[in-house]
Amino acid sequence: MPAKDRKRENFDVTPEQEAEIDHFQHLVKASTRKDAVLTAVRLALHLACEAREGYQIFVGNEKRGEYRRVIVPGVEPPPMKWKYLVERPHSWKSQLFVKGRRLPAANVWSSMLVEKMSIEETAEDWDLPVEAIEEIISYCEANKSLIEMEAAEERQWLEERGISIDPKSSSR
Repeated sequence: MPAKDRKRENFDVTPEQEAEIDHFQHLVKASTRKDAVLTAVRLALHLACEAREGYQIFVGNEKRGEYRRVIVPGVEPPPMKWKYLVERPHSWKSQLFVKGRRLPAANVWSSMLVEKMSIEETAEDWDLPVEAIEEIISYCEANKSLIEMEAAEERQWLEERGISIDPKSSSR
């Protein structure tokens, strides 16, 4: 590549940052520190582009069916503050719940979709304000991949215990 197509980057790093670069270089088996830094930049760029498209970042162990949500500072926007939804401690669910109830937001949303109910009908059916239903819809649509992943985990957990959630087919 001609010299005019290149720009020299030169910056100072603390001993801690240097150790992090060295550790990353070792982990990704980069031949040089420059390659390690460029790999880190490409990774961060890829994550930022995916986050901008509305995707969330998860890491997991597929064999064990364990997944964790990862929030990358500076890559994803800060989590929204919700008026009607809250986090609840749960052994494996990380989706939000309706405030004051042990009710996952996805239960309300999926019920609305399956029953083909309007927002107003859903609010009446669940005894919630219309604004809460609108917030649940916004949350669930923005976190669809998380909700789908948790539903798949729940199905797998039930299947491993011999519990079928599929409707029985009736033979006539």
